[in-house]
Amino acid sequence: MFLCRKLTEIEKMFGKLSEVLQTAADVLAPPPTALQDFDYHYRLVKNFYVADKTVPKIHINDTNIPSQLDQMLQILIREEQQRLEVPTKADTDTDASSSSGVESVSAKPSQPSPPKAECMEFVLSARPLDVLIEFAVNDTPPGARYIVLNWVRRFLSCLKCPPLGHASIFQPVQRLVDICSGTYASPYEREEILFLETVAGLVRKDSVLVNLFLKSHHHSAQMLANWKGLGVNKAPVNNPLFVSTKIEYDSRRISLVAEEASEGPSAGREESAQHLPPVDGANGGEESESCDCDDEDHFSLFDAIVSYLDSADSTIVVRACEGVLILASLPTLQPSCKAIRNTISRFATMMAGRLASNCQQIPEDMDTGDIEDANVTWGLFPRDPEQPHYIGRYQLTAFLCWLDYCDCLLKESALLVPELGPRVRDEMLINYIEPALVGCYAPFMLVLTAKIIKKTQSKALLDEIANWLIGEDELMDINNCLLTILVENAHENTDILLPTLQFVESLLDNPHEKILHGMLFFYINTRGYYDGTAHTIQSWSDEEDNRERRRGSADDPIKSRTLAPSNILRVINHFLLLLPRQIVSDAGGICYEEYMQDANRHYQTWIKKTHGFSWPVEAIWPDSGDSSPLAGTSVEPPLATSGAAGLMTVVPLAPMKQPKKQRNPKYTTDGSQTNAIDLQTCGDSGISEESFYEGPLLKLLFSHVKQMNTQPYELNLAVIAILSKLALFPHPYLHEILLNPEIPVAAGATTLWSVMQFLARQLLSEIPRVDGFQEKIKDTGRRLLSNPPLYHKDCGEAGDAGCVGESAAAGTAVEEEEDEINDPLFESIVVLEEFCKELAAIAFVKYHHAKE
Repeated sequence: MFLCRKLTEIEKMFGKLSEVLQTAADVLAPPPTALQDFDYHYRLVKNFYVADKTVPKIHINDTNIPSQLDQMLQILIREEQQRLEVPTKADTDTDASSSSGVESVSAKPSQPSPPKAECMEFVLSARPLDVLIEFAVNDTPPGARYIVLNWVRRFLSCLKCPPLGHASIFQPVQRLVDICSGTYASPYEREEILFLETVAGLVRKDSVLVNLFLKSHHHSAQMLANWKGLGVNKAPVNNPLFVSTKIEYDSRRISLVAEEASEGPSAGREESAQHLPPVDGANGGEESESCDCDDEDHFSLFDAIVSYLDSADSTIVVRACEGVLILASLPTLQPSCKAIRNTISRFATMMAGRLASNCQQIPEDMDTGDIEDANVTWGLFPRDPEQPHYIGRYQLTAFLCWLDYCDCLLKESALLVPELGPRVRDEMLINYIEPALVGCYAPFMLVLTAKIIKKTQSKALLDEIANWLIGEDELMDINNCLLTILVENAHENTDILLPTLQFVESLLDNPHEKILHGMLFFYINTRGYYDGTAHTIQSWSDEEDNRERRRGSADDPIKSRTLAPSNILRVINHFLLLLPRQIVSDAGGICYEEYMQDANRHYQTWIKKTHGFSWPVEAIWPDSGDSSPLAGTSVEPPLATSGAAGLMTVVPLAPMKQPKKQRNPKYTTDGSQTNAIDLQTCGDSGISEESFYEGPLLKLLFSHVKQMNTQPYELNLAVIAILSKLALFPHPYLHEILLNPEIPVAAGATTLWSVMQFLARQLLSEIPRVDGFQEKIKDTGRRLLSNPPLYHKDCGEAGDAGCVGESAAAGTAVEEEEDEINDPLFESIVVLEEFCKELAAIAFVKYHHAKE
């Protein structure tokens, strides 16, 4: 212990001695200032190759230049930190003096002034960046471009307030941007894209800097001002002694720095040019959008980043995508500027062409299950070597990545919406996908289209898909639109039935009001399924009393009496008691509580997805109010339809650019047949009201519900999956036709309850004929709710069957004979039983939500 104390005392003594010696040395030879140190390192860098002409080919990493540049950057960073710390200390001293009382007021010391930014002033006046850029442009000495790109990037990113607006900074940066190009392979791709992305980030923080990279908007030395503490004196305003110090600027140029007052006649002309009335979409407080850009001008920073989208390195491509997204989402980009408009137009054309090209490269013979399972995003290129390889994996991954990126661009950039959206629809959807949908590769293309719709998140791209499937608002013909043709093709061709149902399910998972109207509500909004002549009052839909139909009033807490009828218990019992006790798989009876939680969660999801849709609250007659969201759209009823529902013959077309199918076979060849149609009796759907037509989709679903006892298990799951999602929609007309068994049905009309009754009668007549049917029903129920079916393994699941599909978990196959186990008759009983439970749960959940 004694020895330790002695050693400690000796260390303190030597420490004090070193301080005394250092103080004496500082008196005799004071340490250099930060400016002197900065100038010393800069001269070493500048004069290295000037002093010795024999070493121009020595690589820059073999010299001291990188370390000298690092010292220069550290000096600038320390100087900025010292300037930022002074105001903080002054605020602390002010708070301490204010808390000490009145006596501290008289003895309050003066606040120290922040130190001058001498090193930054040296950078702005001596322009050392010009020397570094010369090294980078010529890449002399070898490796100089790599070092300079990194140094300039760190200079712009490490400083909190880099003076990019100063001419001595932005001019070298512009030269460096010009030499960065991903068109040609470069060993410095990574450094170049990191530098460009850093500059894009600074432009994002101060969007007025966009004009630095628009050549027609260049402003010279007036960029030097906005950096605080800069030791450059501003010329006094309206002082004739300093008139000669002003720089005459072209009055056509847009100034990046707003002037506080008019400065002479020329400045007055410039100010008047800058305060022209704004064009459409401009903010009143912003500068004028008028500029003198011509058709050849472009946004240089944006184009430089776009050039790296063709890089072979996926990490470079992701960085370039980030940079483009940063610049494209700038709210201050003015579409009236020709340079910006030219750049955005070229970029949109390139992206739409790339997306269409990648889509065409996907092989049509690839497994559609691989398309469903693919899950990629543009920011995460798959690099997992253990991921299974399959036919078309690379092409599919590339297409989905670029699709996701285009979708992200349309969601973030309002400037790209009118440019990119229509191009994607024309080049990819119309020119390639639409002919394939009605051609020999329809199953593959339906699954791919379903994947595209599922991945679409932006409203702009979904609007383009809606216009493609339904038609433009002014040219909309729902009876002959592409969506109607695709659904009707599934009536005729069983090979595309499952892909079509998968395609329809994607439209429901990502709902669009226009698509839903053309697919469903265009036909049922007339309420032609309802028998208005019935005298029995069984639900709110039958009571047309305006006194009780108060929508959203304080006196009536129920939001919608269509969704919350007073006979809800009878409605639920209809579904639960559809099948007799002796042919159900559950020995304890039918109980729907197990579906309540899932139904409640799913219904809340659909409410959020359909929020903002112009849907009616109550199911009313069309003459008592216009409840159609697209009632103002002029849709002419087709002249090729007959009075009987279900007699619509479709003419198959070759895969052409716009395959529009006309429903005019034998009914339009004979003029008497056409004249026999009474247009005055036709409803909104163009079908005679005497025989209600529920539309191609509901007709397809209802017809396959009737045939569930003869259909494969996968097809039954796909059908009830779509019907379950339709039942969850908070739409009164759809609710009536799907979830209200007690409404009076018009003659010739079909509802979900009527087809379920038909199926139940079929099962009740066939099941008792089988020996030991009760045990077989129970065994089939246990197997289906725990194991997948044994047949049609290559088809995969056609879709998520709502709550029923969630209960059918994967498991090991039972080793029994297929003809005994996979009997569609017993499988349809189990599916129908679970479907009834789910419908009862949905009706109960919608009832309680409508009463909240």
